[in-house]
Amino acid sequence: MNSMQQKKDEFQGYEDIDLIGLIKIIWSGKIKILIITCLAAFLSVMYSLSLPNIFKSEILLAPADSSMQGSGGFGNYGSLASLAGVSLGPQGADDVTIGLATLKSRAFITDFIERRDILVPLMALESWTEEKVEINTNLYDLEKRIWVDEKPGLQQAYSTFQNILSISDEEGSGLVKISITNESPVLAQQWVSWLVEDLNNSIRDGDVEEAKSSIAFLEKQMESTSLVDMRSILFSLIEQQTEIIMLASVRSDYLFKVIDPAIVQENKYSPNRALICILGTIFGGFLSVCFVFLMHFLQSRNDH
Repeated sequence: MNSMQQKKDEFQGYEDIDLIGLIKIIWSGKIKILIITCLAAFLSVMYSLSLPNIFKSEILLAPADSSMQGSGGFGNYGSLASLAGVSLGPQGADDVTIGLATLKSRAFITDFIERRDILVPLMALESWTEEKVEINTNLYDLEKRIWVDEKPGLQQAYSTFQNILSISDEEGSGLVKISITNESPVLAQQWVSWLVEDLNNSIRDGDVEEAKSSIAFLEKQMESTSLVDMRSILFSLIEQQTEIIMLASVRSDYLFKVIDPAIVQENKYSPNRALICILGTIFGGFLSVCFVFLMHFLQSRNDH
């Protein structure tokens, strides 16, 4: 027992000696640690100040009344069409799912960029002031209205727009939140509002065209049958498609209605400059301690 206690005391002594030794090493290199830490803190501050302010504009949406939408617009008349011997095609995904998929699609976003003419501020924005948006003249010549080098392609513009677009579907509530981040809070608010407007228009136009095609098809079926019951069913289907066209003409919020509109944000979304400075200083302190230990190890090795 005495020998075990003695070994334990010796081991504890070695631990104390090592800990004291580490403290002595750190203390001996305190000047280096202080200089490196201060340099890291200074660089962190300079880096955080070089980052532009990013603003985020959000819009909260709820599905509009879609009783007359979806499934080719036939809604509850699918069974009637089956009785009439008319195939209306398979029942697809719900309107909200289709709308969100459309919003994320390459075709819709590239068409949005061209239709709203936002390629220049999207790809060549340099800074923003309260008065106007500053364009990088090294990329785009405002006077000649031409790109200095090569005009960015739509695929590149699509990738850039995807990076600033965020879509979240809040499960359970049915609400959808769409947000845009940009150096200009004005552009962020404008673009996210345009997105919802163009999405509603796109889905509405598609449903109207589909309803017109359905009416033409049903009228053709009506001409080819003389059965009174079947003609009555076909007439009901035509009437329902006509209602879709009529409702689409008077509803601006066709697929989504705005619950909370986007606003021009006064407070920035990012960067968190204080956090960048703190983390940079901590990393600099850690790096300086490692550097001091490494120099001490190399010096001890050369001495031996």
